[in-house]
Amino acid sequence: MSGVVLHVGLPKTGTTSLQRAVFPQLPGVHYAGKSIPGYAFTNPELTAAISATISADGVLGDPAPRLRAAVDALRREAGTGTLVISTESLVHPAARDIALVADRLAAAVPDARVLITIREQDSLALSWYRSHGRFAMYLFLHKFESERVAAHLTQQEWWTFVTRDANAGLLAMLDLDAVVACYERRFAGRVAVLPLELLAAGRSRAAAILGEVLEVDPSRCGALMSSAHENRGLSAREARMSRWLLRFGIRADFLEARDRGPFRRWLAKGPLADGALDPAIVAEIRRRYASGNARLAMRTGLPLDALGYACAGETAPPPGERED
Repeated sequence: MSGVVLHVGLPKTGTTSLQRAVFPQLPGVHYAGKSIPGYAFTNPELTAAISATISADGVLGDPAPRLRAAVDALRREAGTGTLVISTESLVHPAARDIALVADRLAAAVPDARVLITIREQDSLALSWYRSHGRFAMYLFLHKFESERVAAHLTQQEWWTFVTRDANAGLLAMLDLDAVVACYERRFAGRVAVLPLELLAAGRSRAAAILGEVLEVDPSRCGALMSSAHENRGLSAREARMSRWLLRFGIRADFLEARDRGPFRRWLAKGPLADGALDPAIVAEIRRRYASGNARLAMRTGLPLDALGYACAGETAPPPGERED
């Protein structure tokens, strides 16, 4: 049967570009991940199995056997090619417990190779705010009984909610060192890390990483990546429109949809809203993750500091002894 590659995200790291422009176009690759623009999986049983892997309560049953059965069926269909399952949801605030998801994946597909795409944290946080945070999406917070949450948050309002729980949600996802180490412990020697920044700063190295994990020609990966770019943030006009619509109780996250008429095209023109992340948020993110980034760079050999990641001098051992 085919080898399996699990592309587990992270969100906002070029995943949609890979899912639309690269994985389905590679000879010898059987792509069964998220489909664009529908955003469901290409296989209904895989959809249900992945959903259970992310969110099922273990008290009510183990979702790993269902995922194993779905993957085995797809492997038989793929023959000798590489089966690629790609979704951002496995390392995502919606997953709630990243380590539990990794445990379930390891139980279901123990021989899988794992691709983790990453992005410098304050850049990722800004992109997340633009797409989700301003609309109070994926907060997963314990709201006080009398607390009202607006559907259009400023950066500082959003960050206040994000930091309410220091060990969950977006903050857990942004701990790149801990996320990668979590998968390294379960898929020893079969984890590849691809920074989004390599697509711009060194596409040949990015293509080499993809080619190795997918077991395909790297030059073909590089050619497909050259014009791949899918998502965008809201323009300043669209952000103003979203605040206006909120007065009438209308959530405006639909404005990010790519298909739009003349008026929507006019709204999309001009500079992006929130061109930069609040400096205080940037400082906190860099303070929080600099040591972990340094450990990750040391383990993977990736030049994260040269790619813009905050990397503090770090001599402590990697988080292999840390409990998940």
